[in-house]
Amino acid sequence: MVFHRVISYKPPNEEVTPAALTGDPLAQKAMFLRCNFDVPFSAPEGFELVVPGRLPRFITRESLDSFRDVELDLVLECAGNGRTFMSPTPSGPPWRHGGVSPITVRGVKLADVLGDLPENVREVVFTGADKGVVQPEGEVNYQFSISREMALSRTPILVTHIAGEQLTLQHGAPIRLVVPGQYAMKSVKWLVKAEAVTYPFLGHFMREYRYLRDSTAPDGAPVGEIAVRSIISSPVEGEGVAAGSIEVRGSAWSGNGELNSVEVSIDDGESWVPADLIQRETGGRWAAIQWSAAVEVEPGQVTVMARASDSSGDSQPLEPRSNRGGFANNMVHRVDVEVLDLDAPLDYG
Repeated sequence: MVFHRVISYKPPNEEVTPAALTGDPLAQKAMFLRCNFDVPFSAPEGFELVVPGRLPRFITRESLDSFRDVELDLVLECAGNGRTFMSPTPSGPPWRHGGVSPITVRGVKLADVLGDLPENVREVVFTGADKGVVQPEGEVNYQFSISREMALSRTPILVTHIAGEQLTLQHGAPIRLVVPGQYAMKSVKWLVKAEAVTYPFLGHFMREYRYLRDSTAPDGAPVGEIAVRSIISSPVEGEGVAAGSIEVRGSAWSGNGELNSVEVSIDDGESWVPADLIQRETGGRWAAIQWSAAVEVEPGQVTVMARASDSSGDSQPLEPRSNRGGFANNMVHRVDVEVLDLDAPLDYG
């Protein structure tokens, strides 16, 4: 069973528990939920596609049936996942570890629908039906852009189904954009417009999702690829386990490179035990990888840690990242467990 922790009611934001992050794709109703504004009252009929030099086209879910569909396992993760572990804690939804979900999406390649873009096109701007008041602009729709190169890379997908079910209104029906390997602010929901533009788009959220006063990135760099991360799904926080050999399990992923390794420590990072990586049959480049490791624990309080590394050379840090927006804090996951000596004689007082 997947439990949700409500982050906020208005707009609705909910995270999943680490125990749900086993690496298996989640049902749509079990996914985390991230909204900048309230969910639109009703789903749009489709979206307008605008390309310079062409007549605008209106794209509906039914019109996408003329394109070859694709199905893909991937990890959708909020850029603010892990924000509450930063010090001081930045403003924004207080995500712990559950602003993320492994899912299976179905739809069509964005590049197939766009076709050949004019040479002077620099970006494609996506507009959602959700809207709200921001400063200093006032009321705006949620908008985000991706580069020409990314739009034509055959990676982004116009999604109509998650986990074999049609998109629900809550998760962006009837059509949403999903950009695998990138933080989810680019995966615009409730699409009402996709416009190819010849200039750099600098809308409100494009300015917000930047690394400012960051400990590792150039100031003003845009938030993009998902940082490498591993999550312990078992044991769970506060669980009692028997002394001896225990199996630690979880999942890991990265948007920067192929996952290379996951390691587990029970001595605050002094030593690490390599985990076995388990690639699901339907997995792929953007899917979560399952892992497991056996460690020996003695009676008392034990902190179990997991650290993932990828082919880009990145590895999860022991300490939290810092930046003004609270983005991409992928510090190692720690779980405190109580190790019980089941062979000890009972003390009846």
